[in-house]
Amino acid sequence: MLENFNLIFTFLVLTGVFIAFMREKIGPHIIALTGVCALLVSGALSTDDLLGVFSNSAPITIACMFVISAALDRTGVVDAMGRFLLRLSGKSDIQGIAALMAIVVLVSAFMNNTPVVIILTPVVITLAQKLKHYPSKYLIPLSYAAIMGGTCTLIGTSTNILVDGLAQKYGQPAFTMFEITLPGLFLVAAGTLYMSFAGRFLLPERMPPRDEIDDPSLRKRFVAEAVITMHSPLIGKTLNEVQFTEREGYEIIDLIRKERGNRLGMNEALSALMSSLRPALDQQEHIKPRPLSPLRDIPLEAGDRLVFKAERGELIELKQHIGVAFDPEAAHFSESLPPRPVIVVEGVLAPGSDMTGKRIRDLRFRRRYGCFVMGVHRKDRNITGNIGNTVLRENDTLILEGPEDELTKLFETEQILNASQMRQRELDTHRAPIAIATIFVVVALSTLNIMPIAGLSFIGAITVILTGCVTAERAYRTIDWRILLLIFGMLGIGTAMENTGAMELVVSATVGFAEPLGPLAILAIVYFLTSLLTEVVTNNAVAIVMTPIVIGLATTLGLDARPFVVAVMFGASASFATPIGYQTNTFVYAAGGYKFKDFLKIGIPMNLIMWLVTMLVIPMFWDF
Repeated sequence: MLENFNLIFTFLVLTGVFIAFMREKIGPHIIALTGVCALLVSGALSTDDLLGVFSNSAPITIACMFVISAALDRTGVVDAMGRFLLRLSGKSDIQGIAALMAIVVLVSAFMNNTPVVIILTPVVITLAQKLKHYPSKYLIPLSYAAIMGGTCTLIGTSTNILVDGLAQKYGQPAFTMFEITLPGLFLVAAGTLYMSFAGRFLLPERMPPRDEIDDPSLRKRFVAEAVITMHSPLIGKTLNEVQFTEREGYEIIDLIRKERGNRLGMNEALSALMSSLRPALDQQEHIKPRPLSPLRDIPLEAGDRLVFKAERGELIELKQHIGVAFDPEAAHFSESLPPRPVIVVEGVLAPGSDMTGKRIRDLRFRRRYGCFVMGVHRKDRNITGNIGNTVLRENDTLILEGPEDELTKLFETEQILNASQMRQRELDTHRAPIAIATIFVVVALSTLNIMPIAGLSFIGAITVILTGCVTAERAYRTIDWRILLLIFGMLGIGTAMENTGAMELVVSATVGFAEPLGPLAILAIVYFLTSLLTEVVTNNAVAIVMTPIVIGLATTLGLDARPFVVAVMFGASASFATPIGYQTNTFVYAAGGYKFKDFLKIGIPMNLIMWLVTMLVIPMFWDF
């Protein structure tokens, strides 16, 4: 009776976990770990079983590869490849897409593809401008190339490492470093041809979020601070009562009093004021009301600092106004800023950023970074206006305005990633060769079976830290602990499925259906199901569930499990039709201003091509 309860409960937990993955209310790693807790409480998973999960070598290997990838990033190797890409692209869009995909495939085959896409997104935007095209014509190919490049080597993506580790657990021989390279290159060739010729006509012409929100003329404005002087005639007056220039083309974007700004505050007061004035405004339709701002109703005090945004000529006129001083010595108060040109850029909230889950007003961008958030682009819509209470989410695109040097400082924190300007990181000629040699040695020794990849990657990670290619603090931060926790959680659920007989039940039920179809049809079903699930659920979770099932299915039918395991590897990376199935898709989705339907239109044909090519290629290299 207890065994039946645990069997049913395990299926219920697995179903609940997958539904929660699709709803995206909380992080996938939290969902998986919650499922493990439920299984522990029910007795379907013992404490010893849970501890045994942490002995799996795959998560350790993935963590070490994150560190080595960070070393290649920090030493400027990827940036150098981006600059080479711009020189290689020529003046043809076909040549541009082909060069882009070739470079990205090469880099993604040996390092984590998410940072590759993050670093190269501004490069691709520059490439699009060079070719006089929309960035949306190139950002989806960038993501697709990174995904396909990951299928070409064992270390190209965490999914490959994970599937290999699981396959070994169930009695399969370990994959070699380049065992899947030739089949992977067939997929790359098919995908590149599709994107270079047919696919490019399906790519949309979308304006980036920055251009949808911002008037280009605003980029020619300047920001400057003025101080209300000690005996200013403006003291006690509100901004509604003051006209600083004849044309009034300026904008007051903040009022700072004792280091406390008022730009994002007073929402309730503003709402009440709007409500009280609405009847009067409705009765006077011929009068066009001036936009209301809570700043304009605050009586000015000596020492207040006003932050102006205006064109150069109007700033000169502002300096001549009595009662305000742009000269710190004349003001006799805290230091004010000279006029500085402002720019508008896009920044994408980085994976694992400390800003995630916080309100914009609480982050104090003006005080900390000297810039303002003009708007937020999230999942096909722009959030503008009073955005102070907007809670930030991962992969939100922020439209930022401020002086270039201040924005550079913000991007250097890597809490927000620059999605519209190329990073100017130069190649570290002393340490870059060490980082490149490290990845080369790891690959070479693994290919020669000198040591398992887990041990080699661990040595490589320590090497790049000791040689200064990446600091210990940066190495720790670059590891995506959410992916590792997700893997451990799903491994725990997989162990519970094995303990309770749920895995055996799924295999036996599938055998009766699959046996008459033949191995090629089964292979097609395995790939299709894996790819379909990957579009809506995180790919590592799908790989963990599917790998033991296909191994059990092949063994029961008397077939070699190898080709089916490869189908899971390729299928778990084949996320082309939605922006949520793979991190690189999610990143370019925000940066390119895409709509969900854009991915469907170009990604469904891509998925079908990958499916067809996989069915032709796998039997060429592995017998059933």
